[in-house]
Amino acid sequence: MKKMHKGISRIDSKNTHGWYVRIYANGGVFVSKLFSDRLHGGKQQALKDAISYRDHNQMVADLKRKDMRSRSKRPFYSKPPKNNTSGVVGVNEILSTSNGKKVHYFQATWSENGKARSKKYYITPNRTTQQAREAAIQHRLTMVNKLEENWLSNPDKD
Repeated sequence: MKKMHKGISRIDSKNTHGWYVRIYANGGVFVSKLFSDRLHGGKQQALKDAISYRDHNQMVADLKRKDMRSRSKRPFYSKPPKNNTSGVVGVNEILSTSNGKKVHYFQATWSENGKARSKKYYITPNRTTQQAREAAIQHRLTMVNKLEENWLSNPDKD
């Protein structure tokens, strides 16, 4: 049975024979390198060198991953997507029909522990469109601040 090595691929093409190492971190390639059979004294020695390189750089990537988490880069969107009608990230205006009745509300959305959360602010005779919008915006800001404080107080938690 063929032995597999995480992050190491074998390349055997017309002019290239060797082991290709890729280490991923932060959504992309952290380092990559080809260990040519010819330059490393054969197929087995090239594999040993590739494994050594991979192990060292994986350790470096793991250490840097903790350091790369910038406190200035928040885990929240700061720019609304193109389809956002309210102009505020995480606040949407909803116009729909439920049981034959027209429903109009603003919804504040956020993510907590990987789960989508939301709170609706309906437009009623007692709450104007502007009041519902402002309430949703305020709730979204409150939740973002709460989650941001938690994020800043737990820097090791991803």
